[in-house]
Amino acid sequence: MTSPIDIRSERRSRLPGRRVTDWNPPPEGNAAGCRIVDLPRVTDPRGNLTFLEGGAQVPFDIARVYYLYDVPGGESRGGHAHRRLEQLVIAAAGSFDVIVDDGTETARFHLNRSYYGLYMPRMTWRELGNFSSGSVCLVLASHPYSEEDYYRDYDEFLVDRRAEEQA
Repeated sequence: MTSPIDIRSERRSRLPGRRVTDWNPPPEGNAAGCRIVDLPRVTDPRGNLTFLEGGAQVPFDIARVYYLYDVPGGESRGGHAHRRLEQLVIAAAGSFDVIVDDGTETARFHLNRSYYGLYMPRMTWRELGNFSSGSVCLVLASHPYSEEDYYRDYDEFLVDRRAEEQA
């Protein structure tokens, strides 16, 4: 028989302040060029703190921050790609899925911890969905908003993506 202490120790992560269930395995393949970034977490009985610095935890200089909230159940967001923009997406509260596509491969990431971010390089099609009630999607971006940077048509994105790969 396993004692309660043994069960608890199996559920602990090797990283302080983390649970084994926090691990979000990367999808098969190259995950469309995206990756989970483990953010610092300072634990305290009064509440935890995570900090972000451009060029350190965030692999680019932060030029813009925005967040999505009050997304109705069943709705999706995104449905576009960027020519130059890189992003780090964080589930600041609640959870949601991010489906990414590099024109060759797609991957799904489930974000549900505020100390994990999903890095998305430029030229990555993305869709967000499966938002839990009360979720907040925090996005750090490498450039200010520019409508000219967007691909809103998937076929146009694919043509340019394939042209880049052949160049």
